[in-house]
Amino acid sequence: MIRFVRLSLIIVGLAVVGGPALAQESKAAVATRQKLKQVIAELDSKDIGTKAFFEDVNRELDKPLNFRIDNASGVSNNTKLTFKGKKITVEKLLNDLSDKYEFGWVVISSPGNNKIDGSVVIRKSDKGKERGYEAGKAPKEKTSTSAPAAPAASLPMLLRLQATTLIRFSYRSID
Repeated sequence: MIRFVRLSLIIVGLAVVGGPALAQESKAAVATRQKLKQVIAELDSKDIGTKAFFEDVNRELDKPLNFRIDNASGVSNNTKLTFKGKKITVEKLLNDLSDKYEFGWVVISSPGNNKIDGSVVIRKSDKGKERGYEAGKAPKEKTSTSAPAAPAASLPMLLRLQATTLIRFSYRSID
C-alpha cells in the first residue's frame, strides 16, 4: 500500500511539473531569440534585394542567424529593401522592416527537424502580424494590472493536497 501511495505521488508530481515543459520552445529557438537581442552598430542599406540584405545583416552580427525567405508566401528574394539605423537590435530591425514592407517573421521551434529548428523565416501571412511568433500563438505579455503570480510554495502544497486525496482514496478502498 505504501508503495502504491509513493508511486502515485511520483506520477502526480511528474505530471504537475512536466506539463508546462511540453509547451516550451526548443533549445535552438531559445538561442535564436537571444541572438535577436544583438545590437547592430550601424546599418545603412539602400535598394538591396531581400536575400542580400539579410546576408549583410548577418555580416554585422557576432552570432549570425539563419534567415530563410519563404518565397511561396509571396516574399521575393529580389524585393528591394532600404533601411538606415544606428544601435538597433535585430528584433527591432525585423519589426521595422515588417511594418514597412508588409511581411512577418517567425522563429521556428521544431526539435524534430534540425534543418529548420531555430531559423528565422521571413514570410507573408493572411492570419495577421507575425513578429517572432506565428499569428495567434504569441505568449501573452504580463501586464501590471494582472493578479500577482502564485508563490513558489504552492507546488508542494498542491502535491500535499493530491497526496491527501490519494491516501483517503486508498483507505476507502481497503475498507
